Amino acid sequence: MAISRGAKTLALTSMGIALVSGSLWGRITWNAYWTWDSRLTTTAFLFVTYIGYLAVRDLGGSHHQRARRSAIVAVVAVVEVPLVHVSVEWWRPLHQQESVANGKLSGLMLFSLFVGIVSFTLLYVWLLLHRFRVAYLTERSADAGLGSAIAARREEAGQ
Repeated sequence: MAISRGAKTLALTSMGIALVSGSLWGRITWNAYWTWDSRLTTTAFLFVTYIGYLAVRDLGGSHHQRARRSAIVAVVAVVEVPLVHVSVEWWRPLHQQESVANGKLSGLMLFSLFVGIVSFTLLYVWLLLHRFRVAYLTERSADAGLGSAIAARREEAGQ
């Protein structure tokens, strides 16, 4: 469960950055910070769902109860991801249609895209490992209790 929490936290951060930077770019391009474009609206809805996932994950109850409740919200989020992708095909948005699959990118632009994908994937994996470690230790200390965690650290230190 800790890996799911870490992944959702990173996805929420990335999506928040994308929504804010997209709004700033949209102001220059469309002369508006926000339009009710299908891609923007479905992405914002997915962003709110991720916030809901993290909120449900932090609700009280046993580890099993929290995991079950957050799994339900995660299933909703999984269904929304393809919806964000196909929103540009189903509705007539301001965003362009697919560029890579249709062969509209070539040469240096395609190379730059793949360098960006590889570098951001490596960054994501590195951050996910650290978020997993923090979430795992947080869940472990919450399950075991603070007192036993302090006692274990004192034993390791030899005090």
